[in-house]
Amino acid sequence: MTDVDRCLICGEAIPEGVQVCKSCMAQYHIEAGEAVEIAEEMRDIAGVLSITANTDGNIKKSMESILRIADRLERKGNEERNRTKVFAESRIGKAENGNHTG
Repeated sequence: MTDVDRCLICGEAIPEGVQVCKSCMAQYHIEAGEAVEIAEEMRDIAGVLSITANTDGNIKKSMESILRIADRLERKGNEERNRTKVFAESRIGKAENGNHTG
């Protein structure tokens, strides 16, 4: 049997250059532009999984690393939100103080 392109969601045979079959696009309300984005995301996930395939120790290490990355990104986002809040509050406080003296 020849190498056939398959839908990234259900595995159905699809024409070359297509990432997601029409049935899955209809079922999951996917527009054509979204199909490319979904395909890229699924390829990335498959890449991570293939690196760690059949090796429990590597899977555990990889997942721990991914969770650490996610934690750092979340903390960074929280720090930026807090900085913005402090900055806004300090500007409001200065404006209020200026209004009371004038």
